[in-house]
Order: sequence, then C-alpha cells, then structure tokens
Amino acid sequence: MLERLAVSNLVVLRRAEIEPAPGLTVITGETGAGKTILAGALGLVLGAKGEAGLVGPHGDAVEVEAIFRVDDALLADAALDGVRELVDDPEDGLIVTRRLGADGRGRTLVQGRSATRGALEAAGGRLVGVVSQHEARRLARPAAQRAILDASGGERQATLVTAMAAAWRALVEARAAREAAEAEAAGLAGRIAELEGVAERLRDVAPEPREVEVLEAERQRLRYADVLAAEAAAAAQALSPDDGAGAVGLAGQAERAARTAAERDPALAAVADELREAVVRLEEASRELHAYADGVEHDPVRLLTVEARLDRLADLVRRHGSLDAAIAAGAEAERLLALAGGEAGGAEAAHAAEAAAAAAAEQAAAALGKARRRLAPKLAEAVRGHLADLGMADAQVEVEVAERELGPAGADEVRLLLAPNPGLPPAPIADAASGGELSRVALALRVAAHDRDAVPTLVFDEVDAGVGGATALAVGRTLRELAASTQVICITHLAQIAALADRHYRVEKAAGEPTETTIELLDEAGAEAELARMLGGDATAAEALELARRLRGAA
Repeated sequence: MLERLAVSNLVVLRRAEIEPAPGLTVITGETGAGKTILAGALGLVLGAKGEAGLVGPHGDAVEVEAIFRVDDALLADAALDGVRELVDDPEDGLIVTRRLGADGRGRTLVQGRSATRGALEAAGGRLVGVVSQHEARRLARPAAQRAILDASGGERQATLVTAMAAAWRALVEARAAREAAEAEAAGLAGRIAELEGVAERLRDVAPEPREVEVLEAERQRLRYADVLAAEAAAAAQALSPDDGAGAVGLAGQAERAARTAAERDPALAAVADELREAVVRLEEASRELHAYADGVEHDPVRLLTVEARLDRLADLVRRHGSLDAAIAAGAEAERLLALAGGEAGGAEAAHAAEAAAAAAAEQAAAALGKARRRLAPKLAEAVRGHLADLGMADAQVEVEVAERELGPAGADEVRLLLAPNPGLPPAPIADAASGGELSRVALALRVAAHDRDAVPTLVFDEVDAGVGGATALAVGRTLRELAASTQVICITHLAQIAALADRHYRVEKAAGEPTETTIELLDEAGAEAELARMLGGDATAAEALELARRLRGAA
C-alpha cells in the first residue's frame, strides 16, 4: 500500500506530504483549491508522462516521492520486473522518485537508482488503481471490461488467464521458429554442394578436440625414441647403477651417518629426516627412469601413421582456422543439410511444433472462454445489486461474451451493456451512461469484481460527481466496504463520504504572489469543521458543527 506521498513545487503546491491510512483516506477542499493536484502527483510516480508546465513557481523543478509497502509476493509479480532488482530489502519499502525540470527533462529513480519510466508505469499499474471520470471512460474499453470479468473469477480465473498468456507466447515463439526455419531452408538451395563437401570432409577425418596436441607429443617421442631411451637409461644408472652405490646408495649412506650423529646431537635429526625423504624420492625417480627407458617404443610405422594423421588435421586447420572451428563447421553443415532435407529440426519439424502450439493455445482459449461465459451473468447480477445501492435501482446490466480472433487474452470479446433507465435497450456503457453514472458503474465494477485483489491501493478522484443525498451515503458505504480490505484514497466534495474517513486531509488555496495550495491533516475538531463547511454551513456555527458531529457519529 501507499505509505507516504511527498510533493514539492507541483503547479501551485509548494510542499505537501500525506500518509494515507490503511483503510479510507479522504482529501477535501474548496472547488479549485487543487485537490486533484495530488492525484496528478501520484500519477507521476506511477509512470505518467511529465510536462514542463507542471513545474511550479517555487523552484526550477518538481519532485514527487512515494513510498509503497511491498512484500515478496508483490515484488515477484511480472509487472515489477523492471524495478525488482533495484529493491535490496522489501522492508525498506519501494521508494519511487520523479523529478521534472522546467526544460522538460526528468529523472525516474527507484531506491535512489535510475529506472525507466516504462518500467515504473508497468509497476504502477500493479501498485495503484486510479478510478476517476477519465478512468471510468477507460473502463468502457472492451479490454478493460474483459480484465474486470476475469478479476471477478478470483484465483481460479487468474490461473486460466495466465495459462492462456503462456500458450500464446509459446505459439508466437513456435511461429517465429517455423518462419526462421523456412527462411533458412530457402537460403540453403545454392549451398548444398558446399555444405556436403564440408560435412563429407569432416566425416572422413572425424577429428577429436585437442587431437593435434596429443599427436604432436606422440610424434616427438617416436622421432627421438633412441635418444630418449639412452638418456633415461643413463639417468637411471646414475641413480642406481648395476655396480656401485650411485646417487641412491650415497644418499642412503649420508642418511645413516646423520642418523647416528643425531643420537648424540638431536639437532641433526631434522637433517637425517630430510636425507631420508631424498632417498625415497631418488628411488622413485630411479624406478620411473628405468621403466621409461624400457618402455620407449621404436616404431617407424606408427611414426608414419601419426605424421599422416597430423597432415590431414593440418589441412582442416588451414581451411577453417583451428581444429575446434573445423569441428564446429562440420556440425553446422550437418545441421543445415538436415534442415534442407526436411529432417528433424527442419522446416517440417517447425511446422509440426507450430501446429501443436496452436492446438494448445486454442484449448487454453476454449477453457478460458467457457469460464468467462459462466462468470458473465454472475458479474452482471453483482453490478446490478451495487448500482441499486448507488441510486441506480432501475439500471439493467448485461455482460456479453462474443468470439473474436485468438490473441494473448484468448478468443473472447467482452462488452458491458447498460440501460440506466427502464424502457431503454442495453447499450455499451460509454454510450449509455452519463459522467456521473459512469463513475458509479466504475465503482460498482470495482466492488463486484473484487478488483481489490489486483492492486493494494485504489484512488477515487471525484467519482461522486453528480450524486448527493441518499446516493452519496450509498457511495460512501460502498467505499467504506472496499476500504475494509483495500487501501482507499478518495478525493471528494461530499460530506457524507468524508465523514466515513479513517484519515482526513484538507486542501486550501492561499491568495498571494504567487498563489499557494497547502494540505493539512485534520484532527477530530478540524474534521468536524471541514464537514460543516462541506454541508454548506459556517465552519464555526454551532448548528453546522452539530450536524457534522451527527454525520460522523452515524458513520
């Protein structure tokens, strides 16, 4: 949820800071005082496009900072992919800052580190939902209505939506792979002879990695077998000759003498130990030299074989640059020949993979569509019930699910139809509802679809326009119900709604050069005075204050 929003130099707002309650927070003030500036400020930290005209007269830049309380589950959401790595510790919250200069240039920061506005916009849609008359118009779009219908199905429907999106991605990838395979196969027609030559050459030689190094070492041993045998034998004789002591025997004598002396002077014990190690190592070296001398191979035929093999490998290195490159070229030639021949991995296999992906996507779309058709009448009934509570008891609502071309959201077109008054045929809500009615429809949809599961914070920007009296009370109760499980911030001009607030802020405009707007957190007395003003009375008059107290008491 939103823990803190701080604004500096935004239009006429010099400095403001709010800390919304977990439940219902209201923002009130005189018409024109600048209440909606706060909604605009929140829009900036949610990724809205900034304009130089937003910079106020109290500096050369506007800055908005928001702190959102997030948990691991929210951070894991795909919408936060662009900002997740910037959050070292979720306990610190998600700190978002937007700075915008008078020259139109700006910076977007998350945890003090640069982020793209696109990443912020994607994350913002998951953090906060904004419902205004403008946003209500957005809800008139078929895509938004489809999302609301899916939201009404809860986790089960979300699973089907996710499966559909995954199946569509798989289909897109399979389609791209098939197109690439076809293009690659088409470009191979003139290269068949070349590829066959490379493949045949590599098949014939069948080189192994590091084979050149191994064979060159063997050739060296075969070429100098006589010298190696003689020198190894001479070294072995020097260490342990057939007659005489040799190095091993002399070292042994030295070790025994030192050991005897150490019996009288222990200081020589370490020297005796070192000589013993020398004797052991010399004996090992002697055995290895004798074995090497005896095992040196005098094989002219093998030498010719090794040199012939090295010549063939040298030819591959000359053609391809290195032995590893030659091996890779042979493997690629085999792959391309298989592709040209329509074997596994070629265009034919890619066609089969695409067909399988298309079938899976159609199956996912069918399951999703069936669930949507089951949910549609339930959502319509729920919206009708909430509209009745909001002063639109005669409104008729239908949720229509029709077929459309398969896409990432399935193969369904969802339309919300409304007949606000008896005798009127249902029509798309954008055509059938007035501004005030559309705002109430948007509110009813939010509650009926349990859209609170989608975002932890909802902002209602004067969705109560055009309502009053009992309807205002109903709108307030609906917002209060929503605030029981979702943080709700409501910019309102209705005392009936403001009286229900857990936290109440007042926006005021102060005349001067330049004009300034301020925002103040109200205590109990301040809230009662503000309600009295909103009710049309004198904020200090006893009668108006008593009415405000009764309104708060009823809440």
